[in-house]
Amino acid sequence: MRRWINGVFVCLMLIFVTLGIRELQLFINTENEQEFLKKQVVKVPDGNQKDLDADNPFNRYMDFEALEKVNEDIAGWIYIPGTKIDYPILIGDNDQEYLEKDFKGKVNPLGSIFAFNKVDLNQDFHICIYGHNMISGQMFGGLKEYQNEDYAKNHRKAYLYTKERTKEMELISIFQCEAMDSIFELEGESSIYSNEEEIVCDLEKRSLINLELSKKKTVQVLSLVTCHGHAGGTHRLVLNFILTKEKFVL
Repeated sequence: MRRWINGVFVCLMLIFVTLGIRELQLFINTENEQEFLKKQVVKVPDGNQKDLDADNPFNRYMDFEALEKVNEDIAGWIYIPGTKIDYPILIGDNDQEYLEKDFKGKVNPLGSIFAFNKVDLNQDFHICIYGHNMISGQMFGGLKEYQNEDYAKNHRKAYLYTKERTKEMELISIFQCEAMDSIFELEGESSIYSNEEEIVCDLEKRSLINLELSKKKTVQVLSLVTCHGHAGGTHRLVLNFILTKEKFVL
């Protein structure tokens, strides 16, 4: 009897180890594919553009022609210096399409960084971008680090790239909320806000950490959203940025 129990235990252990290895390999393969993509499409100013600082993320640009050949649903790119966040943004035919698809459109439980269908990254006043809270730190797994005030202050700038524009964004608040929170309805008939100034003021007041309040006129708010707490729950962690600088890409 003991021999039988030991045999079952060993079989279970082998199954768990095999599943763990497969899970780890998925993380590694996904990261390798993302790194390969970055090498192909992320560009910095060359030596002939001496007036541009190659180390300034605002001067980075993306080869969107190459990205469109990979997947026409790639609508932009999000980058936060000093973090793992350096990913294409996918917009599919429906809001959930890239919840479990990679940037090539292939099934992948890590999903992609994505915005909802019909979102205009250039024009919409409020943009929500979503990503899974991966334990590996991939996708938006690193956003939880922003609950540390020092970390947040040292990683306050985010960059949003589209085919037409490059945007520099500044963090103004971070908080936890439920999936049905008013943050996801900043505009439209269901909004509880009367104007854009009121929106920004409320976002700043709700912040879990103390950040210098913005005195800039706001023309766009960017919210990065990920799950918080147990998997499949309704709790969300939200980082909110405002546009501070923008240029057209020629």
